[in-house]
Amino acid sequence: MTISVVPAAGLGKRLKSERRGTGDEGRELPKALVVVAGKPMVSWVMEALEQTPIVDGIVLVIPPSHRLAFERCCQALALQKPVWLVDGGDDRQQSVWHGLKALPPETEWVIVHDAARPLVTPELVIAVWEAAREIGSAAIAALPCAETVKRSLDGVLIAETLDRQQIWLAQTPQVFAADLLIQAHQQALADGFAATDDAMLVERMGVPVRLVVGETTNLKVTYPADLLIAEALLQARKQ
Repeated sequence: MTISVVPAAGLGKRLKSERRGTGDEGRELPKALVVVAGKPMVSWVMEALEQTPIVDGIVLVIPPSHRLAFERCCQALALQKPVWLVDGGDDRQQSVWHGLKALPPETEWVIVHDAARPLVTPELVIAVWEAAREIGSAAIAALPCAETVKRSLDGVLIAETLDRQQIWLAQTPQVFAADLLIQAHQQALADGFAATDDAMLVERMGVPVRLVVGETTNLKVTYPADLLIAEALLQARKQ
């Protein structure tokens, strides 16, 4: 069984969007509920996972203050696959951990995909899943870096220029053997270690993680300009 964990509990303070969403009156709108091309971002993600044959169910990790809004989103989609709504934690890592604890016991593979990447395609999910199964551990979508990369010690002066041929920009989906990812999160929790993605937790255990070339359209909506790009791309898909 393959289950997707979708972290959707973040408020997206860098976005500062004025877009209308489906959140509760008077409360800060979670980024996943920001409307893009006529639907909340999370709805685009859920539809893509619904259309992905290898996905057997979805664990949606949400802010508890907006549970009703997320329930309405799921109801509006009329999904055929089972969906479990789980309360998120204080940060993304905690939220994914909460999602992992809600996995059905028979889960063999876990697909982690951020709700803030609404342009994910079933084809990319399948490609990463197949790569993880082939290597027997984990795989992630990522893009080779096309820019010259500078490292700074203080955010002002350049310390050195890195070899961009060795640099990849991580995306989601990221796919893991379920027991491996659970172990990685447990170890990080015990060590007080924080990471910006789940692959980093697996890497520190010395387990190989395969890179799969991602999609340039699979952007993460972080800033207001990202919303404009996502809107244009999703509107183009609808035509």
